[in-house]
Amino acid sequence: MVDPDLLARLDRVATKLAAAARRPGEPVMFGASAHRFKLGPPLTDSEVSAFEREYGVSLPDGYRAFITRIGHGGPGRWGGAGPYYGLHPLQDWDTSLWGMPNANTLATPFPAEPGRVYSDWPSDVAPGDDDEPYTGTLALSDQGCGDLAILVVSGPARGRVTDNSGAPTGPTFTNDADFLGWYERWLDAVLAGATHFR
Repeated sequence: MVDPDLLARLDRVATKLAAAARRPGEPVMFGASAHRFKLGPPLTDSEVSAFEREYGVSLPDGYRAFITRIGHGGPGRWGGAGPYYGLHPLQDWDTSLWGMPNANTLATPFPAEPGRVYSDWPSDVAPGDDDEPYTGTLALSDQGCGDLAILVVSGPARGRVTDNSGAPTGPTFTNDADFLGWYERWLDAVLAGATHFR
């Protein structure tokens, strides 16, 4: 059974997404013309469960509920309605990785934590040429110029949204508590007529 508070958040997000799609004229938010506020159909619980079994990970509740109840991927080149160029479909989870994924990539904890500053990210956490600094994350949205918004699915920051910018001080976490908070904040910016989102 899904938590009633989570269901209320999903309803609020779905209502705001529908309102964003009804806005007249050309979308003004950066990247929105790529997806036009449309998502593909939701995944089934069994499809998501199969993904979780394959990669040995349990997706954060808000993200899992979103892709099984509201929508998943979409018509844009990079996905469906979402920040920047849109939300990537789940099968494109490894877009943010520097190397090729293996069976343990998602289950291996992401080493970064909010507020932690590194002297030389990613060398501090992935010193070898073949080491992957973005374990435990999946790609959410392409920000442009090779930067992506990513969701932490394992590790101390599980459920939080950050980026893969590769800045020497480490990833920049959003202030949002979770995926749904991040997504709803983007919708609020869209509905307020903003042209950019961070």
